[in-house]
Amino acid sequence: MPISHKAVCSITRLVFLGAVALTIYALPARADSYLSGTYDCTKIEVAGKAKTCSAPSLELNSDGSYQILSERGTYEIVAGQWLVLSTSKNHGKARLDGSKWIIFEFVSGGKKSKITYRRKYQRSPGWYSS
Repeated sequence: MPISHKAVCSITRLVFLGAVALTIYALPARADSYLSGTYDCTKIEVAGKAKTCSAPSLELNSDGSYQILSERGTYEIVAGQWLVLSTSKNHGKARLDGSKWIIFEFVSGGKKSKITYRRKYQRSPGWYSS
């Protein structure tokens, strides 16, 4: 049974579009310098109840590295809205809310928890007070 030219073109087009889609979605995630800075914990919720915020600051560097206390690693931005820390097993991925807010949501001890970080305002290097 001969294969029609139309069928070959359709299959070729489908394979080509699939390859393009895989290439786009398989691109490595990256760090974004606009997120670099220090983020302070502003709110902790455990099982829907607010608690005193005692989480350490999160430092994101423009080279794609991060630090929380003695934990160091790299971070990536996935799909433009998720922050993934390389060595953090406790928090998983965080949702980005603009360039000022990072929100970790996870289950700890069987309870839904949420830690919200806000970017700390940093003055430009040339700024001084008179």
